[in-house]
Amino acid sequence: MKVMIDPGHGGKDPGAVSPEGVHEADINLRVCRLLYGVLSGLGFEVLLTRDADVTLSLKARVRACNSFKPDCFISIHCNAAANPAANGIEVWTSPGETAADSLSREIFMAMQNHFPSKRFRSDFSDGDPDKEGSLYVLKNTRAPAVLVEMGFISHPEEREWLRDPLKQMRIALAIADGILKWKMR
Repeated sequence: MKVMIDPGHGGKDPGAVSPEGVHEADINLRVCRLLYGVLSGLGFEVLLTRDADVTLSLKARVRACNSFKPDCFISIHCNAAANPAANGIEVWTSPGETAADSLSREIFMAMQNHFPSKRFRSDFSDGDPDKEGSLYVLKNTRAPAVLVEMGFISHPEEREWLRDPLKQMRIALAIADGILKWKMR
Protein backbone atom coordinates (compact mmCIF):
# COMPACT_ATOMS: atom_id res chain seq x y z
CA MET A 1 0.00 0.00 0.00
CA LYS A 2 1.20 3.51 -0.87
CA VAL A 3 0.46 6.52 1.33
CA MET A 4 1.22 10.18 0.63
CA ILE A 5 1.56 12.28 3.80
CA ASP A 6 1.27 16.05 3.54
CA PRO A 7 2.64 18.18 6.41
CA GLY A 8 0.54 21.32 5.98
CA HIS A 9 2.18 24.72 5.45
CA GLY A 10 5.97 25.22 5.76
CA GLY A 11 8.70 27.67 4.73
CA LYS A 12 7.28 31.14 4.11
CA ASP A 13 3.84 29.86 5.20
CA PRO A 14 4.07 28.93 8.91
CA GLY A 15 0.32 28.29 9.12
CA ALA A 16 -1.28 29.34 12.40
CA VAL A 17 1.13 30.97 14.86
CA SER A 18 0.41 31.15 18.60
CA PRO A 19 1.06 34.31 20.64
CA GLU A 20 4.23 32.59 21.94
CA GLY A 21 5.47 31.98 18.40
CA VAL A 22 4.61 28.28 18.06
CA HIS A 23 4.28 27.53 14.33
CA GLU A 24 1.69 25.09 13.08
CA ALA A 25 4.01 24.01 10.23
CA ASP A 26 6.59 22.72 12.73
CA ILE A 27 4.09 20.58 14.65
CA ASN A 28 2.62 19.26 11.39
CA LEU A 29 6.06 18.20 10.15
CA ARG A 30 6.99 16.45 13.41
CA VAL A 31 3.76 14.43 13.46
CA CYS A 32 4.10 13.58 9.76
CA ARG A 33 7.66 12.34 10.24
CA LEU A 34 6.43 10.09 13.07
CA LEU A 35 3.54 8.83 10.91
CA TYR A 36 6.01 8.18 8.09
CA GLY A 37 8.13 6.07 10.45
CA VAL A 38 5.16 4.07 11.74
CA LEU A 39 3.75 3.32 8.29
CA SER A 40 7.18 2.55 6.79
CA GLY A 41 7.83 0.17 9.67
CA LEU A 42 4.62 -1.65 8.76
CA GLY A 43 5.87 -2.12 5.20
CA PHE A 44 3.90 0.66 3.52
CA GLU A 45 5.48 2.67 0.73
CA VAL A 46 5.28 6.21 2.09
CA LEU A 47 6.17 9.61 0.67
CA LEU A 48 6.09 13.03 2.35
CA THR A 49 5.19 16.09 0.29
CA ARG A 50 7.88 17.92 2.29
CA ASP A 51 10.50 16.72 4.78
CA ALA A 52 11.90 20.13 5.74
CA ASP A 53 10.66 23.63 6.51
CA VAL A 54 10.18 24.60 2.88
CA THR A 55 7.48 26.46 0.98
CA LEU A 56 5.39 24.16 -1.19
CA SER A 57 2.35 25.35 -3.13
CA LEU A 58 -0.95 23.52 -2.98
CA LYS A 59 -0.58 22.75 -6.70
CA ALA A 60 2.86 21.19 -6.06
CA ARG A 61 1.41 19.02 -3.27
CA VAL A 62 -1.39 17.79 -5.54
CA ARG A 63 1.02 17.25 -8.45
CA ALA A 64 3.33 15.18 -6.20
CA CYS A 65 0.40 13.11 -4.98
CA ASN A 66 -1.02 12.45 -8.42
CA SER A 67 2.44 11.54 -9.72
CA PHE A 68 3.10 9.11 -6.82
CA LYS A 69 -0.36 7.49 -7.30
CA PRO A 70 -0.90 6.52 -3.65
CA ASP A 71 -3.80 4.55 -2.25
CA CYS A 72 -4.55 7.53 0.01
CA PHE A 73 -3.46 11.08 0.77
CA ILE A 74 -3.35 12.37 4.37
CA SER A 75 -2.83 16.09 5.04
CA ILE A 76 -1.96 17.02 8.63
CA HIS A 77 -2.78 20.41 10.19
CA CYS A 78 -3.41 22.30 13.43
CA ASN A 79 -6.49 24.47 13.62
CA ALA A 80 -6.81 28.04 14.93
CA ALA A 81 -9.62 30.43 15.78
CA ALA A 82 -10.02 34.00 16.98
CA ASN A 83 -11.83 32.61 20.02
CA PRO A 84 -9.12 31.01 22.22
CA ALA A 85 -11.74 28.68 23.74
CA ALA A 86 -12.26 26.87 20.40
CA ASN A 87 -10.85 23.34 20.60
CA GLY A 88 -11.19 19.84 19.24
CA ILE A 89 -10.08 17.42 16.57
CA GLU A 90 -11.61 17.45 13.08
CA VAL A 91 -11.33 15.16 10.06
CA TRP A 92 -12.17 16.65 6.65
CA THR A 93 -13.02 15.33 3.19
CA SER A 94 -14.28 16.99 0.02
CA PRO A 95 -18.06 17.52 -0.33
CA GLY A 96 -20.40 14.68 -1.24
CA GLU A 97 -20.04 10.93 -1.02
CA THR A 98 -16.46 10.15 -2.05
CA ALA A 99 -13.95 7.32 -1.80
CA ALA A 100 -12.38 9.24 1.11
CA ASP A 101 -15.45 8.93 3.35
CA SER A 102 -14.63 5.43 4.60
CA LEU A 103 -11.00 6.46 5.23
CA SER A 104 -12.06 9.58 7.13
CA ARG A 105 -14.50 7.54 9.21
CA GLU A 106 -11.78 5.05 10.20
CA ILE A 107 -9.31 7.82 11.10
CA PHE A 108 -12.00 9.68 13.07
CA MET A 109 -12.93 6.53 15.04
CA ALA A 110 -9.28 5.62 15.65
CA MET A 111 -8.58 9.13 16.96
CA GLN A 112 -11.61 8.85 19.26
CA ASN A 113 -10.41 5.47 20.53
CA HIS A 114 -6.89 6.77 21.18
CA PHE A 115 -8.08 10.05 22.75
CA PRO A 116 -11.46 9.38 24.42
CA SER A 117 -11.26 12.48 26.61
CA LYS A 118 -10.65 14.89 23.70
CA ARG A 119 -13.41 16.92 22.07
CA PHE A 120 -14.24 15.96 18.47
CA ARG A 121 -15.85 18.43 16.11
CA SER A 122 -17.95 16.62 13.52
CA ASP A 123 -20.80 16.98 11.06
CA PHE A 124 -23.20 14.04 11.01
CA SER A 125 -25.65 15.73 8.62
CA ASP A 126 -24.72 13.27 5.86
CA GLY A 127 -24.46 10.23 8.12
CA ASP A 128 -20.72 10.26 8.85
CA PRO A 129 -18.53 12.27 11.25
CA ASP A 130 -16.25 14.01 8.77
CA LYS A 131 -16.52 17.68 8.00
CA GLU A 132 -16.67 18.54 4.32
CA GLY A 133 -15.01 21.42 2.52
CA SER A 134 -13.82 22.41 -0.91
CA LEU A 135 -10.18 22.43 0.15
CA TYR A 136 -7.77 22.40 -2.79
CA VAL A 137 -5.75 19.33 -1.79
CA LEU A 138 -8.91 17.33 -1.04
CA LYS A 139 -10.65 18.22 -4.30
CA ASN A 140 -7.72 17.84 -6.66
CA THR A 141 -5.88 14.70 -5.59
CA ARG A 142 -6.92 11.56 -7.44
CA ALA A 143 -6.44 9.37 -4.35
CA PRO A 144 -8.92 9.31 -1.46
CA ALA A 145 -7.85 12.42 0.47
CA VAL A 146 -8.36 13.29 4.14
CA LEU A 147 -7.25 16.35 6.10
CA VAL A 148 -6.78 15.95 9.87
CA GLU A 149 -6.96 19.03 12.09
CA MET A 150 -5.18 17.64 15.18
CA GLY A 151 -6.38 20.42 17.50
CA PHE A 152 -6.39 24.18 17.98
CA ILE A 153 -3.00 25.84 18.31
CA SER A 154 -4.91 28.96 19.44
CA HIS A 155 -6.26 27.12 22.54
CA PRO A 156 -3.66 27.30 25.35
CA GLU A 157 -4.08 23.75 26.75
CA GLU A 158 -4.54 22.16 23.34
CA ARG A 159 -1.42 23.95 22.04
CA GLU A 160 0.65 22.40 24.86
CA TRP A 161 -0.95 19.02 24.11
CA LEU A 162 0.00 19.39 20.42
CA ARG A 163 3.60 20.33 21.31
CA ASP A 164 4.12 17.28 23.57
CA PRO A 165 6.36 14.71 21.77
CA LEU A 166 4.52 11.79 23.42
CA LYS A 167 1.14 13.14 22.24
CA GLN A 168 2.58 13.68 18.76
CA MET A 169 3.58 10.01 18.64
CA ARG A 170 0.15 8.97 19.89
CA ILE A 171 -1.50 11.10 17.17
CA ALA A 172 0.69 9.44 14.53
CA LEU A 173 -0.20 6.00 15.90
CA ALA A 174 -3.92 6.84 15.90
CA ILE A 175 -3.85 8.01 12.28
CA ALA A 176 -1.87 4.91 11.30
CA ASP A 177 -4.44 2.77 13.12
CA GLY A 178 -7.23 4.40 11.07
CA ILE A 179 -5.34 3.83 7.82
CA LEU A 180 -4.74 0.17 8.73
CA LYS A 181 -8.42 -0.39 9.54
CA TRP A 182 -9.38 1.24 6.23
CA LYS A 183 -6.90 -0.95 4.34
CA MET A 184 -8.36 -4.09 5.95
CA ARG A 185 -11.95 -3.27 4.87
